[in-house]
Amino acid sequence: MQLSGEMGLPLRIALPILAVVAVVFISIMGYLVKLGFGDTGTALGYGAPPDQGDARIQATAAPASMVTDPPGTFTVPQTGTGPVAQTSVLPGNTVGGGGPPAPVMQELTAMRARLNANPNDLAALVALAGMYFDASKFDQAIGYDKRALALDPGNPDVRTDYATALHQTGHDLDALAQLETVLAKRPAFVPALYSRAVVLVAIGRRTDAAAAFQKFINAAPNDPRVSGARSEIGDLSK
Repeated sequence: MQLSGEMGLPLRIALPILAVVAVVFISIMGYLVKLGFGDTGTALGYGAPPDQGDARIQATAAPASMVTDPPGTFTVPQTGTGPVAQTSVLPGNTVGGGGPPAPVMQELTAMRARLNANPNDLAALVALAGMYFDASKFDQAIGYDKRALALDPGNPDVRTDYATALHQTGHDLDALAQLETVLAKRPAFVPALYSRAVVLVAIGRRTDAAAAFQKFINAAPNDPRVSGARSEIGDLSK
């Protein structure tokens, strides 16, 4: 009789079967081991050094539709609500503040472009003066107002704005002279009446200031500043 394996098969048959089973078993185990320690199975990843994390993970690029600015530029909208500047929010004159709102910046750019094309563009000069005044940049506003007045010296609105900017920079006597010029031709011009009263208060002419506020009230009884003007008259009369 010939010797046989534990399976009851002759060795010449049993040995090849065992070899095939062993190969299949080893292949399956190798695959499972790769799943357990491969690139997707652990935090470190296959072959990554200890305590480093998965340094091979890369950031997902933003969709092309989300990329709106050239590289190196900020994408935060300019709203003008950033840190308060030491001066104003107009460009070129800020110290640590946010930029102007986008519509203001667009208008500013447009008006400057118009002036570059035509230095005698009265509407652009007036618009820029108003924008700088609103931003409390009175020196710049004065410069644009003066240029506008050189083109249209009889404009009461521009001269009153000019006088108000002069007052804001401490040039009250000059401001008063400008307002007197306006009122000499337009005695009932309400903006100049009110501004004149304010300037008279600033230079200490209390009696004249009270009379000026009353004249303003008489000329414009429905003006929203009337209540404040009455309060001023009361204070000046004490």
